[in-house]
Amino acid sequence: MDVENLNAVSKGHMPPNIVGLAFFNVVTWSGLALGLVILMLFAKSQRYKELGKIAIVPAFFGITEPVIFGTPLVLNFALAIPFIFNNTIALVIAYLLTKIGLVARFVGAQTVFGLPLGFFATVGGHVSIIILQLVIQLILSPILWYPWFKHLDNTAYKEEKRGTATVGK
Repeated sequence: MDVENLNAVSKGHMPPNIVGLAFFNVVTWSGLALGLVILMLFAKSQRYKELGKIAIVPAFFGITEPVIFGTPLVLNFALAIPFIFNNTIALVIAYLLTKIGLVARFVGAQTVFGLPLGFFATVGGHVSIIILQLVIQLILSPILWYPWFKHLDNTAYKEEKRGTATVGK
């Protein structure tokens, strides 16, 4: 699909496909974990506040392993629903915004991994794609994570107050 888009753009035509690997990579950049890291910066619990400070810089470059393994997100049933479904929600929203023409179709070009937020989307071919990525990562992602993380943070905060905090829980 990306190759078809690139070929069409090289001939001066509109990209025929909305979805492709470029679309998927930009929309689901860093697995939407940046929103979780942003929420951690404002956590009540010391555990998550410190993790947020450690994870924020790498997260702005799409590197979310510190939060994925530091929280942990893997096999964490308290965060399983957003971890599983947030990307799907973002993909559906991005698809619909592209379908109605609010966001331009991706040209199909791929970028190297590790570019910071916004820069990663620049190869998409239009400023609306950059705005889409910023809105998804900085607004939608924290909203999607908020109720789940708030519960987890409150639980951790109560444990810290009681002195019964456990590592990785």
